[in-house]
Amino acid sequence: MHRIFLGTAIWATALFAAEFAVGILVGSGKQGWFPLHMLGGVFLATFVCVLHVMVMFHFVGSGKELKEAAEVLGGDAEIFRRVRRFKAQSFPYATFAPLVTGAAVILGGGAHTGAVPGWAHWGLGAAALALNLVSFPVEYRALKANLELLAEVDRRLKEEVSPAALGAPEKGADRTEEASHP
Repeated sequence: MHRIFLGTAIWATALFAAEFAVGILVGSGKQGWFPLHMLGGVFLATFVCVLHVMVMFHFVGSGKELKEAAEVLGGDAEIFRRVRRFKAQSFPYATFAPLVTGAAVILGGGAHTGAVPGWAHWGLGAAALALNLVSFPVEYRALKANLELLAEVDRRLKEEVSPAALGAPEKGADRTEEASHP
């Protein structure tokens, strides 16, 4: 998941750069670029929303699985603590980065009609870029740490839970059956 996130975060950063470049063209009087800027902004805001919501869904889903695994392992409080820490690190960013990005796009429409000063759109756009650039590494690290926790819990389940509980035949079970039939 962290690799997918990294790739999409790089694309989002490139889209931000392109959107700012087209916005500079529009701001310098080249109104022919406005439709591209408007469509690009809507696409960028949607892309950023999907990216951050994907992070939230990942933590909700993997957190549920980790909690269930912790119950099998005896209610390991350390697993719960780590899952909560990952969520606490990433959820504020995953919530506010798309909100600020969407607000910048909405204010862009207002700036185009003259209802909102252009500096408000630029300022919020810059804040959206900055917040996303801060959030991407935080979310990436949390996703990577979560993957490591998933691997650790999977290893512990394989070692500590009997193979029969996981649906695997116990060692020697097939030999016993063969020995009972002449």
